[in-house]
Amino acid sequence: MMLARRSRSRSRSATALAVTALALGAAMAGCSKSSTSVQPPAAATPAAPAAVADLVTKSHGESGLIMYGNAPTAVIQPLLDDFTKTYPWIKPAYSQLSDNQVYSKYQSEHAQQARSADLLISDSIAQVLQGEQNGLFAGVTPQGLANFPSYTDQGHGVYVMSPDPVLVAWNTKELSGSQIPTSYAQLAASVKNDPSHFPLVSYSPNNPLGYEAVYGLTHILGADTAYGRLDAYGPHTRTMDEGLDGMQYLAQGGASVAWLSSGLAQAVVPQYKGLADYGYMSDATPLVPRLITQTAGAASPASAQLFLDYLYSAEGQQVMCAAGMEASMNDFRSASGCTADLTDLAKHVPANTTYLVPVSQDVVDQQKAITDRWNKALGH
Repeated sequence: MMLARRSRSRSRSATALAVTALALGAAMAGCSKSSTSVQPPAAATPAAPAAVADLVTKSHGESGLIMYGNAPTAVIQPLLDDFTKTYPWIKPAYSQLSDNQVYSKYQSEHAQQARSADLLISDSIAQVLQGEQNGLFAGVTPQGLANFPSYTDQGHGVYVMSPDPVLVAWNTKELSGSQIPTSYAQLAASVKNDPSHFPLVSYSPNNPLGYEAVYGLTHILGADTAYGRLDAYGPHTRTMDEGLDGMQYLAQGGASVAWLSSGLAQAVVPQYKGLADYGYMSDATPLVPRLITQTAGAASPASAQLFLDYLYSAEGQQVMCAAGMEASMNDFRSASGCTADLTDLAKHVPANTTYLVPVSQDVVDQQKAITDRWNKALGH
């Protein structure tokens, strides 16, 4: 599996790094797609993790923990509930917002010196890079990072909370057996051969996850092949800005296939009570990084760091997996039977068909060209 890691220097490489195997254990050696060696990040050595005892002491003097994020509240809530079992005096409050709102709301409030978010969660690589440039993030280091793939630490206080796989979902009343697509190539052939049976739904090009997923497809399949797939799907695709809206549209029979589904489908599909199911495309599985940062203006910095420590603990990873967020701890083994983790993903997709979208300027630079090409395929 190809996993990209951003350089911590201000001048980021536009080339995504690749590694030779799924991130499940030992540290991974990186190389670009042209096998050019990559030098270690040039930034200053990050701060050592703060001692938990010190954070606990400081957190008693803080007032709550505010988080803004793009993940559904129902997915985040199990994490908050479990966290408060260990730290009952910390009262977390989570606001579900769009990717753009996560940053605009925080920046507006921070500029007015109002109480605002201590932690930000977003898929928007462009917003994260801009936030870093504007000095919005605290350069803290969580405990436990040694137990995770090296790409988890993106530098400058930016961390991959979950590397969410892009899935395919289908309406189980419309498709069964060999009709269910298992590759983007198969889906393109099915749409061509029987378009009336394959109305499609996907994220719109305006959604960060949607765009980043297609960026990933161009790197796995090659641009020509990826755009050929878009051309096949486009005339038959209805796009939606929110993934949950697309899943509801699918379950209600508006589409038979959602060809770009967030990894969070692993959490929400069960609520559709057998009307929808999900799987993986064998020829390409982009991983979109859900990123978490502690804000430089955090009013409860110790509480925020304790939550980061919790996320990157064995317990936190178990809760994430059970909630449907991709657990990425090295050698993760589910204690509950959940399957939202990289260990399970490796059982379903070939290692060379996955790719972690990099937190890099290239993702921003390519956005107009890729979205214009996608909109052309959609007939916009």
